[in-house]
Amino acid sequence: MHDSQWSSREKKIAHRVFEAALQQEFAETMTTFKAMAARAENPDDMWAVERWLTRKRLGIDSKYGFRYSQLLSVFGNLLREGRITRQQIEGLAEDKRSCVERIATF
Repeated sequence: MHDSQWSSREKKIAHRVFEAALQQEFAETMTTFKAMAARAENPDDMWAVERWLTRKRLGIDSKYGFRYSQLLSVFGNLLREGRITRQQIEGLAEDKRSCVERIATF
């Protein structure tokens, strides 16, 4: 499945789904960050926020790679996490959707 060809329609769908999930995760991260920062009362709290934010950034960076050769795996992981839905990937070829759903079950 890594050698799949992507039609221009599928590419548009993929970009839209990918960006929506990424922006939602950024928004959730920002909300949590602001709450943690607001509760910080001393330098130890501040550094704890910094460590959390660094781990979060590394996790997001590793999760959201937009390469067509890896995108089905990315979507499968996002589907498993509940960050995307099956409805959002409608319009992709059946073999691509099936691959995403298989990956989501791992």
